[in-house]
Amino acid sequence: MLEHVALQQESGQTIGSYAKQIGVTCSKMQYWVSKYKALEKTQKTESDTSLKFIDLNSFGLQNAQVDSFISTESSATTAVSSLQDERLPQMSLTFPNGMSLKIY
Repeated sequence: MLEHVALQQESGQTIGSYAKQIGVTCSKMQYWVSKYKALEKTQKTESDTSLKFIDLNSFGLQNAQVDSFISTESSATTAVSSLQDERLPQMSLTFPNGMSLKIY
């Protein structure tokens, strides 16, 4: 139906006449036109904003470091803290209550 809406928009026909042409009700066509416009608006907003996903695969923990997590609880805690010291957080969120979330 989204393809029909795109064709209707390009043709310049009214929604009612295009709906009659393809054999659907006018209200159904209006519904899909509103969905199409909402989708266009969402895509435009996403392309205009600078918010992007963080590539979490770019940090690449080595196998030796991961193996050290498994050994014992106390050494795992030491391994985690030493890893955090070597890397800079990719994103840091601080909440109003003072809690801070750091994503490495």
